[in-house]
Formats: sequence, structure tokens, C-alpha cells
Amino acid sequence: MENNQNANSFLDSQEDKIILSYELLQLMEWLVENEAETMKRIIAKALKRGFYERLQESQNYKEHYSNDDMQANVLDFLGLLEVLLLEATNEQMVNNVLEKNSMPAIDHVDTTNCDINTVKTSIAIASSKVERNPKVNAQAVFLKELLKRWKPSKSTIAN
Repeated sequence: MENNQNANSFLDSQEDKIILSYELLQLMEWLVENEAETMKRIIAKALKRGFYERLQESQNYKEHYSNDDMQANVLDFLGLLEVLLLEATNEQMVNNVLEKNSMPAIDHVDTTNCDINTVKTSIAIASSKVERNPKVNAQAVFLKELLKRWKPSKSTIAN
């Protein structure tokens, strides 16, 4: 009962308000409406990987969680969601720009000679430049950025 009262006071306290971005709120709503099964699988995976034991152990220590602990855990979780949403949104924007500008040169990059991180970085920078100036040739910008970053190894055969 005491833990439940702590949780309720955490939610009701005027000084401990949590402010969410509209995008994060939309994501949470969408996940509830569309990804309940996926979330259930994530939870089941956590339980299999040791979370169940942690839950069992924590039954003895419930009263040791303060409002500050609960708030910190919620904020950490929401902060992680916000960061992941931002990263995924940025990746999606890059993919959209690439599709829009259809850079066929990307398909011809040999990733055995040029590592994937160099390609991804070049794509991101080229996409950003193309987004700021849509009149430039996207493929040329991408190739220029790729050449700036590519560090061939001594074992790379020159053709």
C-alpha cells in the first residue's frame, strides 16, 4: 500500500511534473495502438534475460524506492525514447531524401573497399547539403563527400 501511495503522490505532485514533447506523446500513443504485441515480445525477452529474477528480488525492497528514484527511472526511460525517436526520425529523413533524389551511385559503392560508416556519413552529409540546396546534383555531392572521407588501405587494389 505504501508503494502505491508513493506512486500516486509522484503522479499527483504539482512540483514533479513531467513535460513530454508532442512527438514523444504521439509515439507513445501509436505504440499502444499499433505495437502492443511487439512491446509484449520486448518485455518477454527482458524477462528471459534476467528481468524476472530482478523483479522477484525487488519485491523485498519496494519500500526503498523513493519518489526521486521513481522519477529518475521514468525520466531516464522517457529520455531514451526521445533520443531513439530523434535518431530514427533523422535516419528516416536521410532515407527519404535519398529516395527523393535517387542517388543510384550508392548502389555501386563497393563496401569491401569502403566501410559502411564512411558511406553512411557521406550520405547524411550529402543529404543535408541537398536539402539546403535542392538545385545541386545529389549524386555529385554524395560522391564528393564519399571521396573526402574514404581512406583506402594499402591492400586496396587500384583499378
